[in-house]
Amino acid sequence: MISPVYAQLEAGFGMSAVSVPHYIGSDEAEQFYLPFPYLRYRSEKLTIDRNLIQGNLWHSGNWSLELSFGGAVKVDSEKSQARQGMDDLDYIIEVGPALHYYFLGDRAKGNALFLSFPIRGAIGTDFTQTSYRGFSISPRVVWRREYFLNGYEVRPQMSFGLRSASAHYHDYIYGVSDEFVTANRSSYQGEQGYGGWQFGYSTAVLWSGWLAAGFMRYVNIEGAEFDDSPLVNTRSSLLIGGAVAYLF
Repeated sequence: MISPVYAQLEAGFGMSAVSVPHYIGSDEAEQFYLPFPYLRYRSEKLTIDRNLIQGNLWHSGNWSLELSFGGAVKVDSEKSQARQGMDDLDYIIEVGPALHYYFLGDRAKGNALFLSFPIRGAIGTDFTQTSYRGFSISPRVVWRREYFLNGYEVRPQMSFGLRSASAHYHDYIYGVSDEFVTANRSSYQGEQGYGGWQFGYSTAVLWSGWLAAGFMRYVNIEGAEFDDSPLVNTRSSLLIGGAVAYLF
């Protein structure tokens, strides 16, 4: 007997407001107010949801191997006090495999608790050229739910995880070469290893063709390999944002 094909699609358009630190460890942030296309898709092979894209490569029982994506926004050094006179940081695009173990639910269900262990290669780009920027390893535990309350569909999600990366990755963001040394900025070379811990929370509420969502991610880098970089001005960083969308 052939199993039925599972697929779920939501699409729409909305507006978002996001405050993003220039980089983890920066005490400066940039605000973005942008229109965005909303897309949520789940099937046996692909999931697009909550700023996450996962492709199912393999699964067996509670285990699955996904294709995982991440990244960081471009930093204009002229807008950063810590990086004045230095080269800009390009957009960073991360992609690689992520091994998942589901304690509850599975990748296609709204209610789930799972461990994710992604290993991602990083590429820096200004969209005219690209460069390899090392790799990151950021295991995390994720819990998510979906339920209805007084006619509203509510979708909370929480995650807790550790951050680590290669020396190349850390040096690209936190390194200071001799040509950029100043009286207040010493030379520094990034090393591989621990990059801090993070906690994330998001909630989406749907009703009558509308969606409202809010999210936050807190990162603490106390004890990280790069926390003594002259470019680090704070041991904690917070990314927050919200969005409203109309679903077609």
